[in-house]
Amino acid sequence: MKASFRILAVACLAGGASVCAAGADRPPNVVLIFADDLGYGDLGCYGAKHVQTPNIDRLAAEGVRFTEFYVAASVCSPSRAALLTGRYPQRAGLPWCPMWPRKKPGSRDNIGLDPAETTIAEMLKQEGYATLCVGKWHLGHLAKDVFHPMNHGFDEYYGVPENYGDSPQLWDGRKIVEQKTDPARLTEKYTRRVIEFIQRNQNKPFLVYYPSNLVHVPVRPGPRFKGSSRAGDYGDVVQELDGSVGEILTALMDLGLDRNTLVIFASDNGPLPETLKYGSAGPLHGSKFTSFEGGQRVPCLVRWPGAIPAGRTSDACTMAMDWLPTIAHLAGAPLPQVKLDGCDIWPLLSGKSDDQASPEVFYYYNEANLQAIRWQHWKLHLPRTEKMIPYYQRHHKLGFMNLKKPFLVDLRSDVGESQDVSAEHPDVVSKIETVAVDARRRLGDVESPGTEQRPVWESRKQEKK
Repeated sequence: MKASFRILAVACLAGGASVCAAGADRPPNVVLIFADDLGYGDLGCYGAKHVQTPNIDRLAAEGVRFTEFYVAASVCSPSRAALLTGRYPQRAGLPWCPMWPRKKPGSRDNIGLDPAETTIAEMLKQEGYATLCVGKWHLGHLAKDVFHPMNHGFDEYYGVPENYGDSPQLWDGRKIVEQKTDPARLTEKYTRRVIEFIQRNQNKPFLVYYPSNLVHVPVRPGPRFKGSSRAGDYGDVVQELDGSVGEILTALMDLGLDRNTLVIFASDNGPLPETLKYGSAGPLHGSKFTSFEGGQRVPCLVRWPGAIPAGRTSDACTMAMDWLPTIAHLAGAPLPQVKLDGCDIWPLLSGKSDDQASPEVFYYYNEANLQAIRWQHWKLHLPRTEKMIPYYQRHHKLGFMNLKKPFLVDLRSDVGESQDVSAEHPDVVSKIETVAVDARRRLGDVESPGTEQRPVWESRKQEKK
């Protein structure tokens, strides 16, 4: 059987009638909150003891909490490109972060999200949605306007385009409004802008994409949250993010929009490496910059009162690329006419399907090239040459730096990925290796870039559906 790019046994739909909450006369609003570097173990509802996150935990209590939700990469830009397009980063033209390397001035200016890609915002804008992006964009340097969020479907943009550093530029639309803004004040500003946008657009469907700069370093909690946790500045910024979520939920309720708004909360990748002493991957092994579970399995919570049953926990394997086709279905929007790697998971969210995975579907862990594959409860780390090891793994000395043979893990009993069981299951190894050959042919491998970066999409043909 030909391998699929999916894990979950849910039909991929081509768009259709929108799903509205009881009594609603328009498609649902969407609030998509994407944290930065938040680990699997950094929220109360995922077992954290060092912080208090009552507002984010409320999303779990009033919706569904996923325990096996994946992003497409363990670093910012590829993960975000996949989220917004429903496609693996290689397809979307952004298999690495445009901020690296910086050895040659201007070398990264041409690296960004393929202008030909269709984002969730572009799709919804065609259906009459108002669209806002607030926060960290990181899908192309704004020195080249083609990468600006407002050229990718957003009516408005307000935020810091990349990793924010100690004194980043703050943009409002296409203008820099603060050459050096205070990171400790950013979340307060972002929250205010989100609420103001919702108030202005309460009488029409809207999309809020809120990729927060939290909890990425430098860790700078705002004045209201400084010292609020038992875990230092890092715990404080986790709680500040939680406070921001709480204010947005309150605004939705005050405006009577609560029961017609889909709220999605997830993280772009796992926490920073343990050596930097930030974040927790909980029971998972690994961190940001790796294809271990701790790098790409992240918290994900989804809430829509009256449409999504409350208080559910799902161990279905789902991924960030599922959101574009799922939202398309809910909004009644046609899907982009390209190969999508995500699927509509509304049957799962609504409780109309179970969590059983199809026996012949696969999930790919990509870091510019194929690093590992999951099939059912098996995960095979693939051998790799030095050129195939992402430059950020080499820089931080993380991951399987010199993996000479396949490394097979049974995630049912070894979520920490500590034991190689390939010798006991050669049939499983052989099956997944065969899938890997086909996956690399279809996705393509990209060598880790040097100082001269070129857009992947400049030298490739658009893949036909």
